Amino acid sequence: MVDFRTFSIFQCIPSVVKIAHISDLHFGRANEAALDALILAINSERPDLIAITGDFTQTGARREFEAASLFLASLSAPILAVPGNHDTPVYNLPLRFLKPWARFEKHIGAAQLQIATAGDTVVIGLNSARRARMRFNWSYGKLSRKIIEVAASIAKRESAEGKIVFVAAHHPFEKGPNRAGAEIVGNGAYALQRFAQCGVSAVMTGHVHLSAAGPLAITQNQILSIQCGASGGARERGEAAGFGLVTIEGGDDVSIDYRHFDHNAYRQGRSFVFSRYGSQWNKTH
Repeated sequence: MVDFRTFSIFQCIPSVVKIAHISDLHFGRANEAALDALILAINSERPDLIAITGDFTQTGARREFEAASLFLASLSAPILAVPGNHDTPVYNLPLRFLKPWARFEKHIGAAQLQIATAGDTVVIGLNSARRARMRFNWSYGKLSRKIIEVAASIAKRESAEGKIVFVAAHHPFEKGPNRAGAEIVGNGAYALQRFAQCGVSAVMTGHVHLSAAGPLAITQNQILSIQCGASGGARERGEAAGFGLVTIEGGDDVSIDYRHFDHNAYRQGRSFVFSRYGSQWNKTH
């Protein structure tokens, strides 16, 4: 059974829900100027929730987690955070294999499962990272069938009560525009199938250091993919450090505004607006 003590629940009641989406901070290699500007930009937006989709650190070192914890303390909104593949210790192998999430849980929060509620929106945070896998590139991660079913059950319950349900994880669930690498998270297709059946409206992910947004064809456009780039300015892949501002209005309208680091500030980038007709999302702007 899943340990329900790992849940973190936050609530507020705004008429319009605003979520700041951050990812891939990579403390240990992060751009300090970008981080300072990120704090100012996020706090000035006064989001109802901050969703952080993994890779807080570069090597999972204690000092990197300590720096990440200080960063989180400087943010003024509730936070939902999930681990990334860089958040297990790289150089402390006994800790990596015996207690891979001990540092994350000490400095950041629950590693396996979190729930955050903001108005009529519920975000379910899942751990898609792994300490290792039986393959050459373990960094792609995997979602266990058990955690998928737990998330699907929560989504079904919350959507039946009229809530808008998002899922947050580090790894992309499906290939699409601006996807780096050749593969997606293990059990990603199965997860999307179950999430579509249970009323999930969107998945928020990171990992590839590139931003993108759009409905997922594999779900018959029932689920939006909202991808965040590298917010901390480390290991950029042709895109400046950035974050997403996700605004949810009435459950059937979602806008995503991307902001990118330029001349010591985060400035407006691309914007997307999606509206849901029936069960399908369509781009309207």
